[in-house]
Amino acid sequence: MKHTHKLFTVVGIIVIMTGFLLGTVYGPMKSFNHMITTPYGQKFLTAFIIGIFTLVWGVVYGYRQTMKLLLDDFIREEALKGRKELLNKSFLQITLFEVVEVTGFLVLLYIMISF
Repeated sequence: MKHTHKLFTVVGIIVIMTGFLLGTVYGPMKSFNHMITTPYGQKFLTAFIIGIFTLVWGVVYGYRQTMKLLLDDFIREEALKGRKELLNKSFLQITLFEVVEVTGFLVLLYIMISF
């Protein structure tokens, strides 16, 4: 997680920037008015906002919660002793945190397919 987080963050930023450029500078969205008044523009703007939100959620919340669990010596020691309840509870919390990211990606895929 420590080694891939920065890479995935940079890749996410590049993907969002590329999508924005392909929709605006090199695409049909030439004005903000066009973006909010046409169905294509509304989907484009919605996807852009969801993409940014999903990336920020993963960078700020998902990463911090996961690293907090992975670096918690007490949870690891308890799990090594066979008491995995705290570890399982922590993994469930991380899973619930990451559902936001998964939902964001699924919504983005739906928007892209609906074009």
